[in-house]
Amino acid sequence: MGWLLARGRFVGRRLMEALAMVNYALPGTIVGIAYLLAFNDPPLALTGGASIIIAAYIFRYSPTGIRSTVALLHQIDPSIEEASRGLGAGSVTTFRRVTLPLVLPAFVAGLTVLFIRSMTAISATIFLISVNWTLITVRILENMTELSLGAAAAFSVLVVAIVFIALGLVALVARRLRAPGPGALAGVLGG
Repeated sequence: MGWLLARGRFVGRRLMEALAMVNYALPGTIVGIAYLLAFNDPPLALTGGASIIIAAYIFRYSPTGIRSTVALLHQIDPSIEEASRGLGAGSVTTFRRVTLPLVLPAFVAGLTVLFIRSMTAISATIFLISVNWTLITVRILENMTELSLGAAAAFSVLVVAIVFIALGLVALVARRLRAPGPGALAGVLGG
């Protein structure tokens, strides 16, 4: 979507950009209630499952990745992509072999922000969880409310550990993709 917003020239582009940002601009409680109302009845009855929480997080926090991709693409001269197409590469090949490696840092940054915010979010989550299962952030809030500070601290440390491990794995993968040598990034992107 970031590539479409930065490079695309079509009617409704500004509207698409504004609609992509609305979910991030609204307070989490409103988003949680809206998802609960929207996905409570068939044909998309997602309430009570993990899919509604995943969808809420993806659509709520993906605008940060979209904006970082748009900002990065505005810094890259479009003539690089034009040169690739001028040398005979198709638009899919140009995207895969030229554009994608250039926007990979923005994608990784957006994915990292999405993960961290999803691990620590509570406002929309509180409306979307089920009685049958819960999330760590909700558990932390419950323990704080019941003044079980030890359990709340333990869950908090667990969240911090999970976030640090995930960030370490993302940094390791990003470092391997950027490693000098033949085929590091090209092998992943099919080139």
